[in-house]
Amino acid sequence: MPIELPRAVIAAEVAENIAIRVTDPAVLADAIEASARQSQYAALLPWRPASLAHGSAGTALLCAEFDRRFPDQGWDRRGHQHLAVASAAADPYDLSLFSGLAGLGFAAVQLAAGRPRYGRLLKTVDVTLAPYVEEAADRLAAADGCAAGEHDLVSGLTGVGVYLLARHAQGGDDQPLIQALSGLARLLADDNHPRRWHTPFELTAGTLRTTFPNGHHNCGLAHGAPGPLALLSLAFLAGVEIPQTSQAIELTADWLVAHQTSSVGTPDWPDAVALDPAELEVGGEQPGRAAWCYGAVGVSRSLWLAGTALGRSDWRELAADTIRGIARRRPEQWWLETPTFCHGSAGLLQVLRRFAVDLSDPALDGTVETLAADIAATYDPDSLLGVRGIEPGGVLVDHPGLLDGAPGIALALLDLPGENAWDRMFLLS
Repeated sequence: MPIELPRAVIAAEVAENIAIRVTDPAVLADAIEASARQSQYAALLPWRPASLAHGSAGTALLCAEFDRRFPDQGWDRRGHQHLAVASAAADPYDLSLFSGLAGLGFAAVQLAAGRPRYGRLLKTVDVTLAPYVEEAADRLAAADGCAAGEHDLVSGLTGVGVYLLARHAQGGDDQPLIQALSGLARLLADDNHPRRWHTPFELTAGTLRTTFPNGHHNCGLAHGAPGPLALLSLAFLAGVEIPQTSQAIELTADWLVAHQTSSVGTPDWPDAVALDPAELEVGGEQPGRAAWCYGAVGVSRSLWLAGTALGRSDWRELAADTIRGIARRRPEQWWLETPTFCHGSAGLLQVLRRFAVDLSDPALDGTVETLAADIAATYDPDSLLGVRGIEPGGVLVDHPGLLDGAPGIALALLDLPGENAWDRMFLLS
């Protein structure tokens, strides 16, 4: 009679198999070519070697976490190879976390893991970022409405702040970090309507232009106020407090609390809130997608961090009620079609893991175990990377990028004990 392995063991084995494939240069090259043919979004989100979200910097970050788990198996050497590819392709004019220099630096910090490595690279990143941070912070401090990419996690100052906070933990120069946090705090420390962090219509991108013809307040962790709120909270918890931090955290968290909706009895949040109350808002009685990037999953994590920073049990309780309500839903009510991270099951899994630890909740532990097993069950040994992303219309993609592909799935399945440094890029820890 065959021995049935524990679910956690199976998930970890799937994660390792994915990582072995995606870090193999030949397999990776095949996946890059395949995803360019398969994906409906290949032109919009191409493979860029320097990118943390869709490039070799993300592959290096994957190696960094496997090196922590298996320190004697050469994962650091693999990571070095991919980091070198990313560094050689870096664009000095893209400074963002998800596609630019801040992300390259973040990967290098995690791959170094406290060892005296990549000092020259990190110094170059720091020197290049410094004038941008000062200028961006000044713009935000004076802004009355701005594009999401000015302040958000993916493209803006919040993402750069994630890298700078990682450098702070290494004992680096805190001046750029303080400048970044100060600019974000001054942007969020506002109780007028609209808030100074709102996005006017002329600066709105994508489908939000159609939904909100008079502008909006963005509620997504990836692109809206929950991102800088989470960063300010994490910095506060790390002992980096600057003027207006508490005010910015309190006003923004209270604004999010005031704009929650309800779906099937569970707190929820729309993608955005219209500046004009006469306009229809995204959201309602139907539960929103339980994804990391937009909606209740990401907002609840940001509120939990804010509540932890300022000792606000009401925000923490709301976050806990929200995530427990999501965990109780049937999987089909999560509206997640893909196992990947950004708007798929891997992102939900990682947030649930964080809350399961914070709340010591057996029910959440059970949901985490089941969801991880379900994601691991998508493993297909005949596919290039072992798992595929699923795009609208059921399109299968052999995607090698961390945000929308196999590496993000592997990281979420890995379940490292203690701090999972990689998920700081998603503002989860």
